[in-house]
Amino acid sequence: MTPLLIVNADDFGLCKSVNYGIVEAHHHGIVLSTTAMVNMPDVHHAAKLAADLPTLTVGMHFVLTAGMPFTPMPSLVRQGILGKWLWEIEKRGQLPIEEIVQELHFQYDQFCEIFGHPPSHIDGHHHVQMIPTLFPRIVEFANKKGVALRVVRDGNIDDKTTHIARTTDYFSAEFYGEPHSISESLFLNILDTAKQRGDSSLEIMCHPAFLGKELLKSRYAYPRLKELEILTSKRLKETITEKGFLLGSYLDL
Repeated sequence: MTPLLIVNADDFGLCKSVNYGIVEAHHHGIVLSTTAMVNMPDVHHAAKLAADLPTLTVGMHFVLTAGMPFTPMPSLVRQGILGKWLWEIEKRGQLPIEEIVQELHFQYDQFCEIFGHPPSHIDGHHHVQMIPTLFPRIVEFANKKGVALRVVRDGNIDDKTTHIARTTDYFSAEFYGEPHSISESLFLNILDTAKQRGDSSLEIMCHPAFLGKELLKSRYAYPRLKELEILTSKRLKETITEKGFLLGSYLDL
């Protein structure tokens, strides 16, 4: 059986330079899947671009650490904004699970309204879907909606005890870091390790983008441009085929 490789570009909708970078990585590279942040200002721009790209599948990037929520979240917002202080609240064991589940429903509905169809799958900005106390509710939601889910197997979650309708055998976040550490060799090493494990499906997370005024405010800006360069490499695409992987999306699971 030919192993499935899903190269998913996170952060669709974050800003226009990210949107254009993802489209470039799709047109001229190996990105066939992306996930959108529906509470970001340029998500409608992303949806307009996606409407002309039937071969780019779009999932939902569930957001709890940036931007404004769609629902009242008094336990999580500060001055109306979500932020990384979520992890402080989680450490104290004070996550408002019901508030978060309500926000999940609203973000899903917003996705369907903006993109005109359900998401191909669900993942989370900063992997919030993997918070142990939240994970079972995310799984329940994904199964109910009939969509796939990104699962990060880092030892904190025993997904063997939770029935997940659709997910990959493995997820890799290794294609990430400073520009000098991101390379074709790194990407191919991830594939080699997957073959050694015997994975039948693998997702590799990526963050391609062009540089823009808004993106330069982020600490992870220049590495995105390096990622884009590698993801559009003709040699990389040819090597993926030579290694026996089939590029696809969560809809192919």
